[in-house]
Amino acid sequence: MLNQNFIYSLQRVIEKIRQYGFFLLLWLVGLFTTSSIYSEEKVLGQEENKQAENQKSIPLPNSFQFGGMIDSYYLYNHNLPKDTERNYTTQAVRNGEFNINLAYLDARVEENKYRGRIAFQWGTSVNTNYAAELTTERYSNQNSVKNIQEAYAGFKIGRDTWIDGGIFFGNIGYESWISHNNVNYTRAYALDYVPYYSSGIRLSHQFTDKLSAQLQILNGWQNITDNNKDKSFGSQLKYNFSEHLILTLNQFAGNEAPNSERKQMRYYNNTILEWIVTDRVKLVGQFDVGAQKEKQSFVYEPWLAEYDPSLGVYRETASKAFRHWYHGTIWASFLLAPEYRLSFRVERFYDPKQVMVSTGTPNGFMSNGYTTTFDILSFEPALLRFEYVYRRSADSLFAYRDAQTSKKEDFFVVAFSMKF
Repeated sequence: MLNQNFIYSLQRVIEKIRQYGFFLLLWLVGLFTTSSIYSEEKVLGQEENKQAENQKSIPLPNSFQFGGMIDSYYLYNHNLPKDTERNYTTQAVRNGEFNINLAYLDARVEENKYRGRIAFQWGTSVNTNYAAELTTERYSNQNSVKNIQEAYAGFKIGRDTWIDGGIFFGNIGYESWISHNNVNYTRAYALDYVPYYSSGIRLSHQFTDKLSAQLQILNGWQNITDNNKDKSFGSQLKYNFSEHLILTLNQFAGNEAPNSERKQMRYYNNTILEWIVTDRVKLVGQFDVGAQKEKQSFVYEPWLAEYDPSLGVYRETASKAFRHWYHGTIWASFLLAPEYRLSFRVERFYDPKQVMVSTGTPNGFMSNGYTTTFDILSFEPALLRFEYVYRRSADSLFAYRDAQTSKKEDFFVVAFSMKF
């Protein structure tokens, strides 16, 4: 009986397989195919993820560097002015308070075929130095431009030829925008009234080991947002007579009048002679001369109104005269010991026509300056500095006590800076 039931059940199973076998075969084939496709898609997905990861992780060039600087100071003004800020300068402008003159973060790279730097900055010197930037344009960078120290990219277009475009440091003057690089903490007048930065393109070429040159096309005299439709031109020639004697010539030419006025061409020449006497003694002399065309003038001619009432009684005429100004500065630096450095600066700024500095006084801006700086170098890469500055002008210009002015200004600065 058991064998008959088993045989009967087995016959029913065989009949069911015969009846539904085709559908079972299709199910098994579909299951196998789906599993294969899923496995292939999983492998392809893993390969695509690996490729995406490889594309995202671009290796940095070997020359890539990240750094920055902090420059802090305290200034005591012997004039004891009521105002909290000093005039006629961009450096260490706050009286009687601890503050940050300049702080920046930067990233830079220089390879065989390309180079670049981007740096963002903050500080009281930034606020004063970028105060003249235009703020009336709608779509320029005026809202953030002062926080851009440099932002340029360069390409090597020849064996010893580079072209850079963007915002970069100005080339005029011996002293740097970075106080840590200078033998004096504050800046000479000659540096506060030339471009610390420029916006445009520059072409540089190394002719020989001793001779190099630059050509620049710029928006203007220290401005990123242009104030007119014209472009300005800059140049530099640098010649090393030897490793101890270096001559640098910087030039500028461009229209510095807004579009609402007639052109006022500005021409400027800066000459720097560096003499490295010994490893411990360095002398530098700088002489600058500038000329700018006078503004348009008006001639009183009442007969014009009788001829044509719309002309008025004044006739506008273009001026052919130029206004001039001069700077002269001497630096002397002495390395007393590996840990100590003593530096001096003597300067003369002569701008009676008030081209660069408007004072509203009879003699314009005519001032002498004398600076002594003592540096402690043992904290490298940090630098501790003590500086005394005395300045005297032909007219009473400098803030003095309660709402008064004085011909002299003298102050003491303690500064601590660090580069990393």
